[in-house]
Amino acid sequence: MPLTSTNKQTPTNYVVVLYPCHQLLDSAGPLDILSTITKRPEGANITLTVAAETLEPVPLAPVPPAGVDWEFEDVAELPKAEDGEVGGAGFDVEIRPSVTFEELLKSLRGRNDGMFEMVDGRGRKVVRSVDVLLIPGGIGTRMFRVPKGGKGEGGVGERWNNVEGAVKFVKELCEGQWVQSAVLTVCTGSDLLARTGLLDGRRATTNVMAFEKVAERNKGVQWQRLRRWVRSLPEEVKGDGKKGFEKEIWTSAGISAGMDLMLWFVAEIYGKEFAHGIARRLEYEWRSHIEEGEVDPYYT
Repeated sequence: MPLTSTNKQTPTNYVVVLYPCHQLLDSAGPLDILSTITKRPEGANITLTVAAETLEPVPLAPVPPAGVDWEFEDVAELPKAEDGEVGGAGFDVEIRPSVTFEELLKSLRGRNDGMFEMVDGRGRKVVRSVDVLLIPGGIGTRMFRVPKGGKGEGGVGERWNNVEGAVKFVKELCEGQWVQSAVLTVCTGSDLLARTGLLDGRRATTNVMAFEKVAERNKGVQWQRLRRWVRSLPEEVKGDGKKGFEKEIWTSAGISAGMDLMLWFVAEIYGKEFAHGIARRLEYEWRSHIEEGEVDPYYT
């Protein structure tokens, strides 16, 4: 089935939404598939834009980026290291963003043609569309922030969700119908997307181990248990005449399932044989026998 309700039959401009303490493979796995395709003639025009709250490198460790005036609230599920730091704080992997959420939205608002402007890594001014939006998951989706010093004797004070800025960004991007082809989520990236309300009435899946909590938080979604990946079409939203998100939403279960999702997305665009060739090049055993919406025996 070709991509529906899309202005571009072959999407080329990918935007990934990053936030502190996301799961590395959730983004790196699908993006490495795309990176491999760029070495082929079919993918020579593919671009990647990394969007985040600020232009500071985005940490995968449970520590705030440099220069912010907040810190993470203690996370009970994370152990403590011998030096008293939260577990993983010394595992310093950071990703440099291309553009901030606000800069990208401001450019879209100002142009009125569905395109945004930015300066790429080589200092060139480029104009791109948001063809595909990729949202990774991870423990960062369920972490909270407090003002620096807010964990002292006065109590925690104000607290807000770590992905609050990402949720607002995705909501405006999708409600403005600026996504041209599809939104793809990995793991609890579907939890982040569900908080925008854009998944209400549509089928979706998420990380198997986080399934109950995600489903409880977002009761308007038709959650599909034990599915490796789900492809939701716009026409799934029926009834009250409310205009919903008019593009496809592809969701996947935990972590490595995001690579399966991306390979299925690639197969939709370039053909299944092409996708198998990319999987072989990566020496990845793609679970291509698990069709859309099927229960994956691996989870049972």
